Amino acid sequence: MSAIHVVVRPRPENAPAKVLAPLYGLFDVVVDGVNITARIGEGQALALLAELARGAANLLSGRRDRVTLQLYAADEAWELGLERDGTDALITVYRTGRRPDVAVHERRVALSALRDAVLEAMDELPVRSPVAITAARRTLAEAWPPVACGEREEHEVKIAPRPVQGFGFQASGMFRVAARGPAAGSDPQLERADLHALLIRGPLSVVARGRSAKLGPVHLFLFAEQLLVLADGVLDAWQSARPVFRRLDIAGARLALRRGPGDGPLSVSIGGPDVRDRGEQRTFPEVPPAAFVKSSLRFVRQLAQAFAAHDPSQQRNLRLAALLSIADSLAERADDTGAEDSLTNPEPESYRSFPLPRRRSESRGPWEHGGRMRFVPRWVATVPNIDLRATFLCGDALIVGSARETACIQRSDGNVVWRIPTPRAASVVTPSGLARLYSDGRIAVHDLGSGEVRFTTRIEPRAGGGATGAVVHTPGLPKLLVVAEGDRRITAVDLVSGDVRWRHTAKRAASYRVRRAGKLLLVAGGDSALVALDVATGEVVWRVRDRLPFPGDVTLDRDAAFAISGALHGPARLHHLDPFSGQVRWSIDVDDRPQPGQAPLVTPDVVIVPTRDRRGVGARAYDRRSGEELWEHTPGLASPTTAWLAVDDAIVANSAAGTLICIEASNGTLRFNHVFSRHIDADQPRRLEPVLRSGALFVPQHQVHVVRPRDGEIIGTVPSDLIPDLLRVDERCDVYVAEESGHLAAFGAAARLSLVKG
Repeated sequence: MSAIHVVVRPRPENAPAKVLAPLYGLFDVVVDGVNITARIGEGQALALLAELARGAANLLSGRRDRVTLQLYAADEAWELGLERDGTDALITVYRTGRRPDVAVHERRVALSALRDAVLEAMDELPVRSPVAITAARRTLAEAWPPVACGEREEHEVKIAPRPVQGFGFQASGMFRVAARGPAAGSDPQLERADLHALLIRGPLSVVARGRSAKLGPVHLFLFAEQLLVLADGVLDAWQSARPVFRRLDIAGARLALRRGPGDGPLSVSIGGPDVRDRGEQRTFPEVPPAAFVKSSLRFVRQLAQAFAAHDPSQQRNLRLAALLSIADSLAERADDTGAEDSLTNPEPESYRSFPLPRRRSESRGPWEHGGRMRFVPRWVATVPNIDLRATFLCGDALIVGSARETACIQRSDGNVVWRIPTPRAASVVTPSGLARLYSDGRIAVHDLGSGEVRFTTRIEPRAGGGATGAVVHTPGLPKLLVVAEGDRRITAVDLVSGDVRWRHTAKRAASYRVRRAGKLLLVAGGDSALVALDVATGEVVWRVRDRLPFPGDVTLDRDAAFAISGALHGPARLHHLDPFSGQVRWSIDVDDRPQPGQAPLVTPDVVIVPTRDRRGVGARAYDRRSGEELWEHTPGLASPTTAWLAVDDAIVANSAAGTLICIEASNGTLRFNHVFSRHIDADQPRRLEPVLRSGALFVPQHQVHVVRPRDGEIIGTVPSDLIPDLLRVDERCDVYVAEESGHLAAFGAAARLSLVKG
């Protein structure tokens, strides 16, 4: 049998003095002259020695058949595993974490040698040893002679799932059968991460179209964890048509993947010391990405079933549960990406009776021609900890939210109509009242006239944070607040009774966004489907499926919907849809990456997609009827932070760099360009969206500038010292400016003088 020694090295003499200074040092376990713990760390020798003694005593007494000790070295976490096999102990040392590493696997030593080595190490300690050491030594000394125990039972299992399109993984390994009786140590109420129980080593092969290549013995569970990482990268790259170059290395075994951009197949290369054909690398070309992902999932699931079948307690192993959870999530994405379940509405006429609202042309109005605008200060309010996202212009009142309360301010004179204490929450103004959506899932609707709570209901809180939804308040339709609930539900709450009218559950979890289109709700959440739900019933009316994911950037105009699909760092596609039937009129690839979170800009004849990269933002324009590309401005036209607005036959871009650009939608030429000065960078407002009212464009920069969009003439400036982090303009062109510091100011548009001929 192997000789084993346990050594506690003394502290260096120059180390800071402590009470037990002679006992601190580096802990070593030496087997056959090899230091298998590799001097695992300082300052833990005493505690680890005591734990090692108790673990050895548990093995000798038969109370446990396997124990695990935690070791820490610098910023790494290691574990020392001991498992009894007859009269021997099997020692395993491995690093845990996201990228485990097995340094020593099942080094066999005699239990008697392990006991003697630990007792000898304790005898070498100073006379005044801690109480824990003394108690552990006594426990280990009394654990003799050892309780009789047979050798561990193992079964050889072959992991050979059915290949997918001729490609698959195969392996075999000796799986331990769970011990019975008190040594099993299984508590049905306990879940813990036990990597030691999952370290099964066996040969692995890759099969492709009848050929196979052996990767040699590997730790199957560690390979399965890294295989899912590869499969996730392959699925992301295939979904977004990006190239992929990945490699997996485990104990000398190498699995490399290569694929170019577009829809091409994978090239899978196998390398390692046990690969046949004189150790040369073998490559399997023309492997479909979907086949690689699905074969990886089959291998992982069959491996997990083998663990659970031989040891049912592994169903409570957090490490194995995490692997299966990742596999389930990956399988949902793979099924959605490869699904061909597009659905069109055979009866679109019933939904055309609730047409999409036509955009009013605010560029027409009293300020389209003529002189300048003047503004008169009306009132100023101080709102500590103001919540800009919970501040709304609503009729004759201004609803202002803060961290502790919500107030209603009369917009004409600044008087407070009502004030109620409220915690911070997402807020939505509806014709039936102010809806507040709290992080715990509670929804409260307040009366706009008094602030009193009309009703309260509760839904599942959204895991991703934030609130998204739509308000339905049209004659002939139910009065609903539709919100995203949890991570896969869309829920409609009645704004009159507070009841949940319907709930639609999606196939997979995602951060869903909702956009209302007449009697339809367009739902997308970053997967490969854009779904339309019936407002009244929640039923699926139509579905558009594309390989690229739909993030929810949709624009509705007249009888058309324009949606963008694409990954965050990859190609994109613009779709022109019939919003009532779901029919795709045309689709076209967008060469540049669209600006995240920005929906397409629509004019009567042109669709513009804002684009963005590290140089800044640009734009690409397409004919609305045919999808033909008309013109482009490469990224770098404006700064990366830019807000866009479509104004009749032009688009306006207001950037954080202080520039305002107006571009003709038909040909891409510049109509006008303004550069606004500011004193310091901190003068940049939080929100840059310009507001169009009565023929005047209100542009938030360090001040609010008023521009005539027809020719770019500056016709006014709001005389405010506040940074316009939030800008609201009413129908009379009165301006309301809120600063994040907690100040709110109102300015009235002065009377316009005009010449009257007698």
